[in-house]
Amino acid sequence: MDLPSSPDAARPGGSGPGALGAVSLGKGGQATIAFDKSDADVTVTATLEWDGGSSERRDKGADLDLYALYVAADDVAGDLDRIGSKRTIGRLPHELEDLSYDALKNPRAGAVYWNHLGAADRAPYIALDGDAQVPGVETVRITRPDRQGFVLICAYSAVGNGVGSFKSYGARAVVADGRGSTVTAPLYEANETAYWVAIALIDFTAPDGIVLTHVEAYSESHSENRPMLYPDGTFAMDLGPVEFKAGPAGS
Repeated sequence: MDLPSSPDAARPGGSGPGALGAVSLGKGGQATIAFDKSDADVTVTATLEWDGGSSERRDKGADLDLYALYVAADDVAGDLDRIGSKRTIGRLPHELEDLSYDALKNPRAGAVYWNHLGAADRAPYIALDGDAQVPGVETVRITRPDRQGFVLICAYSAVGNGVGSFKSYGARAVVADGRGSTVTAPLYEANETAYWVAIALIDFTAPDGIVLTHVEAYSESHSENRPMLYPDGTFAMDLGPVEFKAGPAGS
C-alpha cells in the first residue's frame, strides 16, 4: 500500500545490536525492526493499549477489542489488482470479492480475536492473551515471523461504550521484538462515530525484519463490518463480517 511516511521520534534505550529503542510513529509514518527471521527465539508482540482516557470516559464505558487480521507467508500475492486506498468504493476485483465472501462465511479465517484466540505453537503462530473488558491491554504474540506475510492491527469499540472516539479512550498499538525495539502507533483523529479503526500494518515480507506502517483508517459511521486484509497487503474498511459476543471466547 502506498502510504506517506513521516519522521519517527526515536529515543535511546535499545538493548540489542541495531535496536531502535522506543519509537513513536507520526501520522502515516513507518519504522523497520530488523532481525533474523530464521531465529526461532524471536517473538513479535502487538499490543492494543488503552486507559479509558479519563475517569468520566471510563465510567461511560471503554471496552475495546484487539483484532489481528493476518495473511500467512504462503498466501501472500503480489499480482492481485491493488485497492490502493484505505476505503474502497464500487465493485471489488473478482479475487478480492471472493475473499470478502469467504470471510463472511467463516469470520475466524485470517483473524485472531476474542472468538478465535489463535495459537503460538501451530498455525497461525499468532496467539491472543485474552479479552480485556475494562481499560488495559490486549496482546497478540507472533512466534514465527517467518510464517507471516502481513498483520493488520485493528480495534473495535463495543456499542455499549456509547459515543466516543478511539483517541478519547487513549488507544494505541505497540509493536515490540523483545530485543530493544518498541514502536508505538498512536491515534491522531477524534472520530466519534466509528466502531472500527485499523491502526497499524505489520509487513513481514521485508527481507531483514518487519516494517510497521501507521495507517489509522476508520469505518463508516456506525458500520459494524470489520476491515478486510488482502493477500497483497492492501486492506479495506467496512467489507468484512459482522460478529457480536454471545458467549465465552473460542480457541
